[in-house]
Amino acid sequence: MAGHPRFALQTFTVRKYLKSPAAVESCFARISKAGLNSVELAYIRLEREEIEAVGRACGMHAITVGSTQITFDFLDRRRDWVLELHQKLGCAFSSVSVLPMKAILGGRDSLLRFADRLESLGRYYRERGLQLCFHHHDFEFRRYGDRLGLDLLLENTSADHVGLELDTYWAARGGRAAHDMICDLAGRVKVVHLRDFKLRRGLFGLSATDAALGSGNLDFTRIVDSCVEHGVNYMAIEQDTGAPFEQVAGSVAHLKRLGYEALF
Repeated sequence: MAGHPRFALQTFTVRKYLKSPAAVESCFARISKAGLNSVELAYIRLEREEIEAVGRACGMHAITVGSTQITFDFLDRRRDWVLELHQKLGCAFSSVSVLPMKAILGGRDSLLRFADRLESLGRYYRERGLQLCFHHHDFEFRRYGDRLGLDLLLENTSADHVGLELDTYWAARGGRAAHDMICDLAGRVKVVHLRDFKLRRGLFGLSATDAALGSGNLDFTRIVDSCVEHGVNYMAIEQDTGAPFEQVAGSVAHLKRLGYEALF
């Protein structure tokens, strides 16, 4: 299915198994055994020894690095190394992992100043063959006057220089339907994080949590179909869990039950 998006694993999910270069190979072996042949690389020390270990592990287990997720500060300060490591890994997409604290805590003007910096950095990388994206959480769905924060960021950056990495869980936390966002932003959404959403009862009432795909409330048929229709490149399974490989196995099984085996 050339040209169609591929499922991947967001390595935040298995971060406790990536603490050293020596741990990378065994972790990637388990990723391959889980039936996943691509990763979005995150929550690993991004220095030469680690990147070389990732490259070796990818070669040994036929895994590709479809995208990376890196802090804005690292992407801004270490530009030459960022370009080099992506070239080494054969990776064409990188996402800003989180809105910087000044923009989170500041008001509309602070957010717009960050949008200017994001556009400039995105232009720099695009001119050198790397597509920059922005990964949202739920705080980008706060209102700044008559506009949502995410809308302000997207309206004040160009689609050519700043793509969107959409997260199905954080979109649900923000009150938005992921499949509608993928359609409304057709072509701008480059990578999607696949995370289910459910409510859990605790001492202080209901609270939201992410979950293995198929064990929450989200409709992944509509989400994956939207990704296929609108040119998303990678769909990375992600979950914050103490039993990552067991939960990933459930997510993979759910996607296969839905009929998407050819996208692995």
